[in-house]
Amino acid sequence: MTATTEEGSEPDVDDVSRRAKRYFNRLWAGEAASAFGTRISHVALPLIAVVVLHAPAWQVGLLTAAEGFCYLGFGLHAGAWVDRWRRRPILIASSLLRCVLVALIPIAAALHLLSLGLLVAVAFGVSALTMFFDLALFAFVPLVLDRSQLNWGNARLNGTDSVAQVAGPTVASVLIGVLTAPYAMAVDAVSYLASALGAFLVPVPEARRTAEPGTSRRPIRLDILEGLRFLKGEKLLLILAGVSASYNFFATGTTAVLVPHLVHEAGLGTTGVSIVFAVSGIGGVIGAALTGRLADRSPATALWAFPTACLFGGLLLPWGDGWVAGLLAGIGGTFTGMGIVVYNTTATSLRQSRTPPEMLGRLRSALRTTAWSGATLGALAGGALASAASPKLALVIGSIGGLLVFLAAGLTPLRTVTRADAEAARPS
Repeated sequence: MTATTEEGSEPDVDDVSRRAKRYFNRLWAGEAASAFGTRISHVALPLIAVVVLHAPAWQVGLLTAAEGFCYLGFGLHAGAWVDRWRRRPILIASSLLRCVLVALIPIAAALHLLSLGLLVAVAFGVSALTMFFDLALFAFVPLVLDRSQLNWGNARLNGTDSVAQVAGPTVASVLIGVLTAPYAMAVDAVSYLASALGAFLVPVPEARRTAEPGTSRRPIRLDILEGLRFLKGEKLLLILAGVSASYNFFATGTTAVLVPHLVHEAGLGTTGVSIVFAVSGIGGVIGAALTGRLADRSPATALWAFPTACLFGGLLLPWGDGWVAGLLAGIGGTFTGMGIVVYNTTATSLRQSRTPPEMLGRLRSALRTTAWSGATLGALAGGALASAASPKLALVIGSIGGLLVFLAAGLTPLRTVTRADAEAARPS
């Protein structure tokens, strides 16, 4: 982020830093509101499928997988488009359109038109818009904050999302009890308006990539290939992509069957399920608070050792009945969330630091496409296994598989990555 005084002299470094944080806080405030609304929908959407529409486990898996279909279909193109466009208008437009789509659920409920097809369509549409938002946000944050502030900013974003995991499901349980699940999603629709306003209030100048005068825009596939070649040449980022995709296969398969397990096998009601999600979110809050210290002292600890230790807690997810199952799932989710937030925050800052600004959208899209490929396949596999055998077996395999991914990552350079590796910047 750059700035000049009216006299043309160099601005005071502290003034620039304070201005950057002030702008970021506006963006963060909008994201905080959206995060709370989104967490309500994360609880309400599968409950609509399971409780209202009586969908079997494989259909709930399909609903979860729908969130990843957009990355598989045009994720790489989206990254190239984001690198061609200004990022702030993308943030604003995608938030407004998500508001409209989510609002279709309570409207359909009022008109008695709810169906699984509508849920899948809305999930896909919101996910596609969230994809553009996520890619633009990843590329926009380094324009607002300098490199030394990235861990602080990313930890704040991830920490707020974790707080939303705690408070969101708690609020969701009340709203679902009072309004029912379909109407509770109206809160998420309103929250996207706050997200759009937060981005609107961040007047950071940014240039749009344009073709040279007298020449035509080169084909989008060349931009995509350029981004993939960059990722291929960055060994550390390539390893992170593999770890994320592999872990997401097991983690999303677990997520897809957790609600059917808690409702059908453990006998929990909607309130109990909401409490489990809320308790699990505490781990993310703790992880966000620890990230800065862990990443600054030892990136290897933040990227591998700490997450691996925490994932042993995920082995508690499948067991018990009634409130015991809820307690074990809450504890397991807490440890898992704590480790993954530390990993995700540190990995995000590392990627932003090592990538030229004009390449950020394409890098993010390549990483997210690989990650969502694993997530989508995992959701489908988890739902299929739960229907063929049981949700509990799918949870056992998912929790063990996720742990094994990080144990295997200890055989890669992630185990010995240094601060110099994390701070190395690729020249533009």
